[in-house]
Amino acid sequence: MVSQEAIGIVGVSPLWLRVLEQGRAVASADATVLILGESGVGKELVAHQIHELSGRTGPLVTVNCASVPRDLFESEFFGHVRGAFTGATRDRKGRFEAADGGTLFLDEVAEIPVELQSKLLRALQDLTFQRVGDHRTRRVDVRLMAATNRDLAREVSLGRFRRDLYFRLSVFPIEVPPLRARPEDIPPLVERFLTLFEVKNDRVLPRPSDGQLHHLLTHDWPGNVRELKNVVERACILSRDGVLALEEALPRPSRSSSPQDDLATAQTPARGFFTAAELKQLELSSVVAAMEAAGWRVSGSGGAAELLGVKPSTLSSRLKAMAVERPEPSSLYVRLGGRRGLVAFARELFGRVLSDAQLGRFWEDRSNAGVLREERLLVDYLSGASGGPRVYVGRDMRAAHRDLGITAEDWSVFRGHLAASLDALRIADDEHQEFRAFAESLKSEIVRT
Repeated sequence: MVSQEAIGIVGVSPLWLRVLEQGRAVASADATVLILGESGVGKELVAHQIHELSGRTGPLVTVNCASVPRDLFESEFFGHVRGAFTGATRDRKGRFEAADGGTLFLDEVAEIPVELQSKLLRALQDLTFQRVGDHRTRRVDVRLMAATNRDLAREVSLGRFRRDLYFRLSVFPIEVPPLRARPEDIPPLVERFLTLFEVKNDRVLPRPSDGQLHHLLTHDWPGNVRELKNVVERACILSRDGVLALEEALPRPSRSSSPQDDLATAQTPARGFFTAAELKQLELSSVVAAMEAAGWRVSGSGGAAELLGVKPSTLSSRLKAMAVERPEPSSLYVRLGGRRGLVAFARELFGRVLSDAQLGRFWEDRSNAGVLREERLLVDYLSGASGGPRVYVGRDMRAAHRDLGITAEDWSVFRGHLAASLDALRIADDEHQEFRAFAESLKSEIVRT
């Protein structure tokens, strides 16, 4: 049996060990595996583990679907014969043929254009295909795995991913948790990266102090394991006089939510109790979340009433009293993925801004709980501004930022983090531009001139 260290998988947390156990369980079953998780969590490593344990003698062939040009999709996957199109000077195998006897791993599978997904589905159903320009049908023995950092069920509901392809891929889903949810894995990962860097550069490196490890444990890691690896490598490059330069590689710990934060404590106001208005807001948030999770169905199996543990008639009355209505499908709120999408965006953006040496100064005196409340206020504000099922009730967000002394240079740095956050979450171009335009509309009111 191949050890997890042999293929670069390191971790001791229960969440990570559960992922590995799921991988071992499905390895020999030959079932299609869909690996889910944020960017940088190690989805490709999980795919490698499953392939290595599967007993298949063929190779693991990885395709980054986001990098395949639309007009070369068929040729890339299925190959072509000489003369099939301009520039086809010789016969060429596609990725399906290259993976014969082994495993085909479709990374970033959600990036395949919807009009091309049917061609992939046909090949997956019976493992037959034709090279471009050839009438001969070929058959392969391929085990399929796919990965994405998107919510494919939401992509299906928005019409951006075929429902039949989704069900074909998600026979055995494995969700890889983000690094912030498994802080126990940070010390062994750091040790692993230090060892790799020592071998690569033929030098002995110092190990992190307890204070430096605490620094790493309090960071939010929006880039997950990939970000941790980059930080350790930068620290190695900058190290001198027998001291690991982690402080220079990671300027300050993120003050966003830590895995150890108690949710109830983080949500409770500093005064220790909720007012009637705050309780109403909590109930509203809970009801909206349940309705979105249930696809806006009140009753029936899996309906919002069942999720909340109330009668459908009771929930219907509460929806009417709170004036909660289903948002328009064309609204930016829905196109961004509803409240769940906005929460993911807020966490991504806060993680980047709080770690920034320049913008982090605005948060130096804020506690973790205070930052969490800011994240929730941002989500509520964006929900109302983007056509969500609730009206924002809270402090004037523009006025709150007006007197902070935000400069044009600060705004330029923020703009970069905003674009990076939208890119990291794979926000489509139209929504990307609309969201950035909305942000730019705030500039004149909050930036000091």
